[in-house]
Amino acid sequence: MSRRSWAVARPYVLGALLPGLALLSAGRRSGWWLVGLAGALLLFFRDPERRAVRRPGVVYAAADGVISAVESAEDSWLGGRAVRIVTFLSLYDVHVTRSPLAGEVAALEKEEGGHLPAFLGGAGRNSGYRVCLEGPEGRAAVEMRAGMVARRITPWIRDGERVKAGQRLGLIHLGSRTDVLLPTAGTEVLVRPGCRVRAGLSPLARREGRR
Repeated sequence: MSRRSWAVARPYVLGALLPGLALLSAGRRSGWWLVGLAGALLLFFRDPERRAVRRPGVVYAAADGVISAVESAEDSWLGGRAVRIVTFLSLYDVHVTRSPLAGEVAALEKEEGGHLPAFLGGAGRNSGYRVCLEGPEGRAAVEMRAGMVARRITPWIRDGERVKAGQRLGLIHLGSRTDVLLPTAGTEVLVRPGCRVRAGLSPLARREGRR
Protein backbone atom coordinates (compact mmCIF):
# COMPACT_ATOMS: atom_id res chain seq x y z
CA MET A 1 0.00 0.00 0.00
CA SER A 2 1.35 3.42 -0.94
CA ARG A 3 1.10 6.59 1.14
CA ARG A 4 -1.56 7.96 -1.21
CA SER A 5 -3.68 4.83 -1.18
CA TRP A 6 -3.46 4.66 2.64
CA ALA A 7 -4.76 8.24 2.83
CA VAL A 8 -7.82 7.09 0.88
CA ALA A 9 -8.20 3.79 2.75
CA ARG A 10 -7.71 5.15 6.29
CA PRO A 11 -11.34 6.24 7.00
CA TYR A 12 -12.67 2.88 5.80
CA VAL A 13 -10.08 0.76 7.60
CA LEU A 14 -10.20 2.63 10.93
CA GLY A 15 -13.99 2.82 10.71
CA ALA A 16 -14.04 -0.99 10.93
CA LEU A 17 -10.91 -1.63 13.01
CA LEU A 18 -11.54 0.68 15.98
CA PRO A 19 -15.09 -0.55 16.74
CA GLY A 20 -13.84 -4.12 16.28
CA LEU A 21 -11.05 -3.63 18.81
CA ALA A 22 -13.51 -1.97 21.21
CA LEU A 23 -15.83 -4.97 20.98
CA LEU A 24 -12.96 -7.39 21.52
CA SER A 25 -11.74 -5.46 24.56
CA ALA A 26 -15.28 -5.77 25.97
CA GLY A 27 -15.14 -9.52 25.48
CA ARG A 28 -17.40 -9.56 22.42
CA ARG A 29 -16.25 -12.11 19.85
CA SER A 30 -18.27 -10.30 17.17
CA GLY A 31 -15.43 -7.79 17.06
CA TRP A 32 -13.42 -10.26 15.00
CA TRP A 33 -15.79 -9.66 12.09
CA LEU A 34 -14.93 -5.98 12.04
CA VAL A 35 -11.21 -6.66 12.44
CA GLY A 36 -11.45 -9.05 9.48
CA LEU A 37 -13.31 -6.41 7.49
CA ALA A 38 -10.52 -3.91 8.20
CA GLY A 39 -8.00 -6.41 6.85
CA ALA A 40 -10.09 -6.95 3.73
CA LEU A 41 -10.28 -3.20 3.18
CA LEU A 42 -6.51 -2.93 3.46
CA LEU A 43 -6.25 -5.55 0.74
CA PHE A 44 -8.78 -3.74 -1.42
CA PHE A 45 -6.85 -0.46 -1.37
CA ARG A 46 -3.51 -2.05 -2.27
CA ASP A 47 -1.32 -0.15 -4.72
CA PRO A 48 1.43 -2.42 -6.12
CA GLU A 49 4.44 -1.14 -8.02
CA ARG A 50 4.42 -2.14 -11.69
CA ARG A 51 7.21 -1.73 -14.20
CA ALA A 52 7.21 -2.92 -17.79
CA VAL A 53 9.00 -2.25 -21.05
CA ARG A 54 6.76 0.07 -23.08
CA ARG A 55 6.37 -0.53 -26.80
CA PRO A 56 5.71 2.41 -29.15
CA GLY A 57 2.20 2.48 -30.55
CA VAL A 58 0.74 0.23 -27.84
CA VAL A 59 -2.14 1.37 -25.63
CA TYR A 60 -2.16 -0.39 -22.25
CA ALA A 61 -4.97 -1.35 -19.88
CA ALA A 62 -6.03 1.45 -17.55
CA ALA A 63 -7.43 -0.87 -14.89
CA ASP A 64 -7.29 -4.39 -13.53
CA GLY A 65 -10.32 -6.53 -14.27
CA VAL A 66 -12.27 -8.22 -17.05
CA ILE A 67 -13.08 -6.66 -20.41
CA SER A 68 -16.87 -6.48 -20.42
CA ALA A 69 -17.44 -4.68 -23.73
CA VAL A 70 -15.72 -3.43 -26.87
CA GLU A 71 -18.14 -1.12 -28.65
CA SER A 72 -18.49 1.82 -31.02
CA ALA A 73 -18.99 5.29 -29.59
CA GLU A 74 -19.13 8.95 -30.55
CA ASP A 75 -16.68 11.29 -28.88
CA SER A 76 -16.09 14.91 -29.83
CA TRP A 77 -12.64 15.01 -28.17
CA LEU A 78 -11.52 12.09 -30.36
CA GLY A 79 -12.94 13.62 -33.53
CA GLY A 80 -16.16 11.61 -33.84
CA ARG A 81 -16.07 7.85 -34.25
CA ALA A 82 -14.36 6.04 -31.39
CA VAL A 83 -13.99 2.59 -29.88
CA ARG A 84 -14.86 2.17 -26.20
CA ILE A 85 -13.10 -0.61 -24.26
CA VAL A 86 -14.84 -1.27 -20.94
CA THR A 87 -13.13 -2.94 -17.97
CA PHE A 88 -15.20 -4.17 -15.02
CA LEU A 89 -13.40 -4.17 -11.67
CA SER A 90 -14.60 -6.58 -9.01
CA LEU A 91 -14.03 -6.09 -5.29
CA TYR A 92 -10.96 -8.34 -5.57
CA ASP A 93 -9.16 -6.25 -8.20
CA VAL A 94 -6.64 -3.46 -7.63
CA HIS A 95 -8.62 -0.23 -8.03
CA VAL A 96 -5.75 2.09 -8.95
CA THR A 97 -6.30 3.43 -12.48
CA ARG A 98 -3.26 3.96 -14.72
CA SER A 99 -2.59 5.92 -17.87
CA PRO A 100 -2.94 3.79 -21.03
CA LEU A 101 -0.33 5.87 -22.88
CA ALA A 102 2.26 8.59 -22.40
CA GLY A 103 1.23 12.17 -22.96
CA GLU A 104 -0.29 15.28 -21.44
CA VAL A 105 -3.46 15.54 -19.40
CA ALA A 106 -5.36 17.83 -21.75
CA ALA A 107 -8.45 17.84 -19.51
CA LEU A 108 -9.62 16.42 -16.20
CA GLU A 109 -13.39 16.65 -15.87
CA LYS A 110 -15.67 15.59 -13.03
CA GLU A 111 -18.94 14.20 -14.38
CA GLU A 112 -22.12 13.89 -12.35
CA GLY A 113 -24.36 10.88 -12.83
CA GLY A 114 -26.00 7.89 -11.19
CA HIS A 115 -24.68 5.16 -8.93
CA LEU A 116 -25.73 1.93 -10.57
CA PRO A 117 -23.85 -1.32 -9.85
CA ALA A 118 -20.70 -1.25 -11.99
CA PHE A 119 -21.57 -4.48 -13.83
CA LEU A 120 -24.73 -2.98 -15.39
CA GLY A 121 -24.58 -1.40 -18.84
CA GLY A 122 -26.04 1.88 -17.57
CA ALA A 123 -23.07 2.30 -15.21
CA GLY A 124 -21.33 4.12 -18.06
CA ARG A 125 -23.43 7.11 -17.01
CA ASN A 126 -22.42 6.88 -13.34
CA SER A 127 -20.66 9.78 -11.68
CA GLY A 128 -16.91 9.82 -12.14
CA TYR A 129 -13.93 11.50 -13.75
CA ARG A 130 -12.93 11.76 -17.40
CA VAL A 131 -9.25 12.20 -18.27
CA CYS A 132 -8.36 13.38 -21.79
CA LEU A 133 -4.83 12.48 -22.87
CA GLU A 134 -2.75 13.55 -25.85
CA GLY A 135 0.63 12.05 -26.70
CA PRO A 136 2.79 10.29 -29.30
CA GLU A 137 0.18 7.52 -29.70
CA GLY A 138 -2.48 10.16 -30.41
CA ARG A 139 -5.50 11.00 -28.32
CA ALA A 140 -7.26 8.86 -25.75
CA ALA A 141 -9.83 9.31 -23.01
CA VAL A 142 -10.09 7.41 -19.73
CA GLU A 143 -13.37 7.40 -17.83
CA MET A 144 -13.29 6.29 -14.18
CA ARG A 145 -16.82 5.43 -13.01
CA ALA A 146 -17.85 4.98 -9.39
CA GLY A 147 -20.07 2.08 -8.38
CA MET A 148 -23.01 1.67 -6.00
CA VAL A 149 -21.26 1.44 -2.62
CA ALA A 150 -18.67 4.15 -1.89
CA ARG A 151 -19.52 6.39 -4.89
CA ARG A 152 -16.19 8.21 -4.74
CA ILE A 153 -13.06 8.60 -6.87
CA THR A 154 -9.79 10.24 -5.84
CA PRO A 155 -7.82 11.63 -8.82
CA TRP A 156 -4.04 11.83 -8.51
CA ILE A 157 -3.29 13.98 -11.56
CA ARG A 158 -4.09 17.52 -12.70
CA ASP A 159 -4.68 19.44 -15.93
CA GLY A 160 -1.52 19.95 -17.99
CA GLU A 161 0.48 17.26 -16.19
CA ARG A 162 2.76 15.02 -18.25
CA VAL A 163 2.20 11.34 -17.55
CA LYS A 164 3.97 8.14 -18.55
CA ALA A 165 2.26 5.00 -19.79
CA GLY A 166 1.31 3.06 -16.67
CA GLN A 167 1.48 6.08 -14.37
CA ARG A 168 -1.22 6.21 -11.69
CA LEU A 169 -4.21 8.43 -12.52
CA GLY A 170 -6.32 7.88 -9.43
CA LEU A 171 -8.15 5.42 -7.21
CA ILE A 172 -11.80 4.36 -7.43
CA HIS A 173 -13.39 3.50 -4.07
CA LEU A 174 -14.91 0.00 -4.03
CA GLY A 175 -16.89 -1.38 -7.04
CA SER A 176 -16.31 0.35 -10.36
CA ARG A 177 -15.63 0.30 -14.10
CA THR A 178 -13.04 2.04 -16.25
CA ASP A 179 -13.46 2.87 -19.95
CA VAL A 180 -10.71 3.64 -22.46
CA LEU A 181 -11.80 5.46 -25.62
CA LEU A 182 -9.65 5.66 -28.76
CA PRO A 183 -10.24 7.02 -32.28
CA THR A 184 -11.65 4.30 -34.50
CA ALA A 185 -9.37 5.28 -37.37
CA GLY A 186 -5.93 3.74 -36.97
CA THR A 187 -6.80 1.63 -33.91
CA GLU A 188 -6.40 -2.14 -33.80
CA VAL A 189 -8.10 -3.56 -30.70
CA LEU A 190 -6.14 -6.43 -29.13
CA VAL A 191 -8.69 -7.63 -26.54
CA ARG A 192 -12.24 -8.97 -26.56
CA PRO A 193 -14.95 -9.37 -23.89
CA GLY A 194 -13.94 -11.92 -21.28
CA CYS A 195 -10.22 -11.12 -21.40
CA ARG A 196 -8.61 -10.40 -18.02
CA VAL A 197 -6.22 -7.43 -18.03
CA ARG A 198 -3.82 -5.73 -15.63
CA ALA A 199 -3.39 -1.97 -15.50
CA GLY A 200 -0.19 -0.71 -17.08
CA LEU A 201 0.85 -4.19 -18.25
CA SER A 202 -1.74 -5.69 -20.62
CA PRO A 203 -1.93 -4.29 -24.19
CA LEU A 204 -5.43 -3.09 -25.10
CA ALA A 205 -4.85 -1.79 -28.61
CA ARG A 206 -2.27 -0.78 -31.16
CA ARG A 207 -2.24 2.56 -32.93
CA GLU A 208 -1.38 2.05 -36.63
CA GLY A 209 1.45 4.16 -37.96
CA ARG A 210 2.77 4.76 -34.45
CA ARG A 211 4.77 1.58 -33.84
